[in-house]
Amino acid sequence: MRLFFAMAYPEGLVDLIDNLHQQGVNEAVICPGSRNAPIMLAMVRHGGFRCYSISDERSAGFFGLGRALKTKRPVIICCTSGSAGLNFAPAVVEAFFQEIPLIVLTADRPAEWIGQWDGQTIYQENLFGKHVKHAESFKPFQPNQLVEKAMAFPQGPVHMNVPIAEPFYPTNGEALPQIREPQAIEAHKTPELDTDFQVKQGASLLITVGQRPFHQAENDFFAQLALNGIPVIGDATANLPAECQLHHDLIWANEVNLPSFQPEFHIHFGKSFVSKRIKQFLRTYKPTASWLVHPNPIGKPDPFQCLTRVVRAETISVLTSLCQQTLRGVSAVNSAKNRLEAIQEAYFKKESWSELAIYNHLIGTMDSPNSEVHVANSLAIRYINWTENTFTQSEVFSNRGTSGIDGCLSTAIGASQQTNKLVISLIGDVAFQYDRNALWNAYVGANVRIIIFNNSGGGIFGILDGAKDLPELDEFMVTKQVFRAKNTALDAGIDYFEAYDWNELHQQMQHFGEPSDRAKILEIFTDSAVNTQELQAYMRLFKQ
Repeated sequence: MRLFFAMAYPEGLVDLIDNLHQQGVNEAVICPGSRNAPIMLAMVRHGGFRCYSISDERSAGFFGLGRALKTKRPVIICCTSGSAGLNFAPAVVEAFFQEIPLIVLTADRPAEWIGQWDGQTIYQENLFGKHVKHAESFKPFQPNQLVEKAMAFPQGPVHMNVPIAEPFYPTNGEALPQIREPQAIEAHKTPELDTDFQVKQGASLLITVGQRPFHQAENDFFAQLALNGIPVIGDATANLPAECQLHHDLIWANEVNLPSFQPEFHIHFGKSFVSKRIKQFLRTYKPTASWLVHPNPIGKPDPFQCLTRVVRAETISVLTSLCQQTLRGVSAVNSAKNRLEAIQEAYFKKESWSELAIYNHLIGTMDSPNSEVHVANSLAIRYINWTENTFTQSEVFSNRGTSGIDGCLSTAIGASQQTNKLVISLIGDVAFQYDRNALWNAYVGANVRIIIFNNSGGGIFGILDGAKDLPELDEFMVTKQVFRAKNTALDAGIDYFEAYDWNELHQQMQHFGEPSDRAKILEIFTDSAVNTQELQAYMRLFKQ
């Protein structure tokens, strides 16, 4: 085949992009720039990619993460040279710890200009360090391993740095270079899996479930185990069935009961766990055996500090085996559930105007198979683990890989492109303001609903032991602020609603979830001091 390489396209670049497409990559989030223009043009003019243009690299990275979260396929995020790639870092590390496949393409200066004080030039090779599964520099016509590395278990982000010399732009009418013969594509290999899942007969068993996507077949097994008396505990991000909703963070609040909860056998499924109490409990009251179920984890993650075995297997295989065994649960955990439910029922009968009560009301109103919920970090993700009402029909997502507030809204906007369901973002005022560039693009769909809890600052610091009594609390931790979302909504062409009391909230919620031709924001205003008082009073009920 005769080859013609236009000067605007580095030799072999178009072949790289086509090779990625051959391997099933068909989406790219592109940040505007000059140095990365050849990469952008190669993808846009290829015709096989759905390309999104997002100006803010930090938001773009999380938007791409949201896309990969929903499609289960690698998504390209692409930027120009210099500090632009560093702004991808929060999304890249989140993808690494959530095991989400991203392909990061960063344009760069040619090697001879690195370290020469040339503009927009930094050291970009290995830019993300240990937080990518694979990093390489672009070499023409070399078989790329990006998709294979991103999709091999555990999945995660990969990085290719692409040095590009001028000129960046093709001449008028200049076509893409012809593509060489397709390169050989290496299929990723599934690791050899374990087959022995026998629990010691007669041992008391406790199952914990970390963040995981909704999976009906797995949930059927989890429900069966729970109904058979095995405590199955997980945060809202575990997307467990109603039978497993134990409100563990509240059951474990009374330290007097902790010794009776100690299991002889512990099995953990999924990834990270929000509840600090469970982690501290298992670190103190260690089981004789503790398993982590994961096909091929990076390293040997042991958040409970009692790991005795990594079971390299798929969750469904282990659950199938467990449901065929005669097992005994930790009975004291199940006994505590009835008392807890009575306390919650009595407390939530009074509707105080506090975030805790409002969250409880909204969960009961919004939980539906026709919606999915993206919960921001800090207090938001904790409230939904403490309320009486729980999400059992809506799938719950959250950036719990690194648990940062950056990019929570951008992830939800990216994910919203893949569904006709209502995509509901539950987010605090600081997290919203930090990521409001999530709305600075053309992809905020009519199915997006954003609920902002505005308590004029970082409310979580008012309940943290040690932090809440510091004289520097308000200025340097809570970071009191007076910003509202109204002008941001106006700029983005989003319908805006607000509520200062129960009457206004009930009125706004009558229409908030209805179909519309525009996205909607509901901003709920509360008093941070009242929120803290109510939450502390609520928690005391479970410590008695």
